[in-house]
This record gives sequence, C-alpha cells and structure tokens, in this order.
Amino acid sequence: ASPYGNLPGWGLKPIIIKAGDNCRQELLALQLVRTFADIYRSAGVRCWIRDFDILTTNTHSALIEAVTDAPSIHALKSRSPRGMTLRQHFERKFGVGTPEFRKAQNNFVESLAGYSILTYLLQVKDRHNGNILLHDDGHLIHIDFNFMLSTSPGGINFESSPFKLTKEYLEVMDSDAEGTRSEAFDAYKALCIQGYLAVREHAERIVLLIQMMRASGCPCFNAGPKVMKLLRQRFNLAMSEEQCVETVLGMISDSIDAWSTRQYDFYQRYVCFDLLLSFKRALFSTLDVFCSCFYLLTVFAASIMQSFKWRTIIT
Repeated sequence: ASPYGNLPGWGLKPIIIKAGDNCRQELLALQLVRTFADIYRSAGVRCWIRDFDILTTNTHSALIEAVTDAPSIHALKSRSPRGMTLRQHFERKFGVGTPEFRKAQNNFVESLAGYSILTYLLQVKDRHNGNILLHDDGHLIHIDFNFMLSTSPGGINFESSPFKLTKEYLEVMDSDAEGTRSEAFDAYKALCIQGYLAVREHAERIVLLIQMMRASGCPCFNAGPKVMKLLRQRFNLAMSEEQCVETVLGMISDSIDAWSTRQYDFYQRYVCFDLLLSFKRALFSTLDVFCSCFYLLTVFAASIMQSFKWRTIIT
C-alpha cells in the first residue's frame, strides 16, 4: 500500500506516453469527450463514452491514461481464428442468448450510439479498428484523436459516411448489412436520436470550448473560419426536433455498411498493419543475422586472444 493512499485526490492510474503528434489537440478532444459524457449523464440519456485523463508536457508529448482490459478490435481479430466476426466473439465470450450476452450487447449499443454522435459532430476521422477498443464488458472505446473537425489522413476525406456503422456492428445488434429491424438496433436508433438532441441543447457550450482553441495552432483549425461554420451547421439549430429526428435517422441509413468505411478498414488492415508486421519481421530477421555475426566474431576474437596468450606463456 502506498503511504500517500489516504490523501484526498490521490490515485494510481496506468499511463502511456504519447509523442510526435500535436498533443494539445488530443487534450482538446478529451476535454470534449468529457463534456459529451457529462451531457449524456445530466440529460439521463443512456449513451456511453469513456473519458480519460491526459497531462500534456509540451506541444508534442503527453501522459495519457491507459485503458485497461480493452484490446483494439484489430488486436482482437489478429489473435482470433481467421474470419471470426464480432458477433462470434461475443457469443464465444458471453454465450448465445445468455443474460451476460444481453448485458454485453446492451453495453455495445449504448457506447456505439454515444460515439456515433460524438464522431459525427466533431468529425473524428481515422476510425480504423486499431483506434477502436472493445472492453471486456462489451463497451466500445475510441482513442487517438489526431484527425478531427477538418483534418483527415493524407488530407483526403475518404471516411465520408456520417459515422462508423459496419456490418459487424449491425450483426452484434441482431441486424445485418441491410439494416433489418431488431430490438437492439431500434434501441441504437433511439439512443442516437436522444443523444443528438441532448448534445444539441448544449451546442453553444461545445462551440465555445472549441472556439477558445482556434489560435492554438492545432491542425484541426488549419481550414480556417469554415471549421466553426461547419461545426455549427452540424447542430442544425434552425431545425425543429422532428426535423432533427429525421436527420439522425437519415445519417444512420447513410452509415449502414458504408462502402467507404469498409474500404478504409480494408486498407488499414491489409496495407498499413500487414506492411508494418512485414517490416518488423524483416527488422528482427536482420537483427538476428547481426547478432549471430557479432557472436561469431566475438568467439573468433576470443579464440585468437586465447591462442596468443598460450603462445606468450610457452615463449
């Protein structure tokens, strides 16, 4: 036990060190994540998102609270039988139709709805499976907010759907790529509507938080004044609630198994991650050869020195 454990405000948390990216933008994003979570809670909406702490040490480095018991979906798939879907993972982990499965499915639906609204309003991009975690209790958790508001990987807005709603996500909700109705999918739609309307009521609060950082030099503001203009447009403040409901349902329809989402996941999985794995393998193979050569040279040098030593003794 720590001698400081009884002090108020003391806590022990796992952390990761992030360096190289603009960590002030990460700080802004996590402040907004916390704001969204507060809005959901205060409104009594069952949308769920995970907020975590961050301490920036300078512009390009930070200490970020690590999320435990939550591997990325990419990592999960990499160590599972080839071709295994998220639905199969849930059934294997929680059983088929068990109370545990229903609880995990409910957690999945609540977190998917919460992040759907957040990623749409903040235009969070680079949502491949390496940046989305799946907690042991079924909750989804998004990490890495390097691209938001106006920026996209490579400067190309390839992720054109409002948010990520893949066939695998739909299958976990007892639906399919066509968006067939189910109790869980209907609950997801209802939560998206409730979450959007709740956050919309606090539009000025969110806009102000972002506006205060305009002069920070964060990449998300590189597009200039249109960043704030487009942000306000996404809240649809001139619409009635009935019109907003139709808008959210339209966004869900546009996101269902979207082609651009599928292709982006394919690109990240088979190009980026596989190339990185190949590079690692090549690197370690090179290191093995280097270490073997170094070992042989060391043994050879030791043999020569030992031979020279015996010659000196004999002489």
